[in-house]
Amino acid sequence: MRQIAIAILVSILLSISLSAQNNRSAVSLTGNDAASCTVPDPCRTFDVAISKTNPGGEVIVLSSAGYGPFTVNKSVSIISPPAYHAAIAPTAGNAITVSVDNAVVVLRGLTITGGFGGGNGIFFTGQTGTASGTKLYVENCVIGGFPSRGINFARNGTLFIAETTVRESGSEGILIDGSPGFPSQASIDHILVEKNFDGVRVENATVAIRDSVAAENSDVGFFAFASQAGSTADLSANNCQATHNTDGFFAGSGAGTAQLAVSNSVASLNIGYGVGVGNNGTVRASSNIVIRNSNGFVQNGSGIFRSRANNTVDGNTTADTNGTITTFGST
Repeated sequence: MRQIAIAILVSILLSISLSAQNNRSAVSLTGNDAASCTVPDPCRTFDVAISKTNPGGEVIVLSSAGYGPFTVNKSVSIISPPAYHAAIAPTAGNAITVSVDNAVVVLRGLTITGGFGGGNGIFFTGQTGTASGTKLYVENCVIGGFPSRGINFARNGTLFIAETTVRESGSEGILIDGSPGFPSQASIDHILVEKNFDGVRVENATVAIRDSVAAENSDVGFFAFASQAGSTADLSANNCQATHNTDGFFAGSGAGTAQLAVSNSVASLNIGYGVGVGNNGTVRASSNIVIRNSNGFVQNGSGIFRSRANNTVDGNTTADTNGTITTFGST
């Protein structure tokens, strides 16, 4: 009887040992995926390290290396300190897929490169239901060269982006979307979107962006679009600059309702419009400088353009204003 009890105890302890997870895991150039993924005994890839990390834990980078594409399926923080170059460069598919509901995911300090055949840089899709509840934080990352999107936030959730560069995407640098009745939310601070098709495009979401630059995007720098009927795109841009795009700031031209509030910002040297509005769009502009574009303020179709009297719209080569611009306020 005593031997049976000892055998059961050993079995329980062995089971606990085999299923133990780390609160802090690690990856390294010299790591091994058969390792425990602890800091003294790191793994080689993020996928394996995540699998050995408790929900809410973190995976840290211990050396510069390429770590391969990975999928996030739990609350976790993936952190590369500034001293290291942690690269993800897929040859197919997405570099990072976030597929989890009701989670908090942090991606910090990563270099995500799509020049070798990847699809999206960061792709978010929940696993079940319509409302995901996931919060995704993208901080101090560089994302470039993807044939689709740098950041594809494809369904309902909350996105935070800070101190990040997104460049040379075949479609949008950053797409923030949701679904009718379940819009996403995003807060974006200190980003550079350059040489994409659109810089930032808002589809079915409410987005606040500040202290950011959109440059040399071949379509629109900052775009509230709402392509589907029943969808609502709501973009607020403060202290931003749009330069050398086709259009700097734009709202509308989709089947849904698009709103853009742009304030304390600069639109300059854009090929088409500095700030424009199209069908089903509304623009409210305050305290902006709009100079040396082809056209400064432009209202098209059923779009509504409301301009506070404190905007500077001058020196645009074709026209400073075009269409119906409704002025409000005296200061």
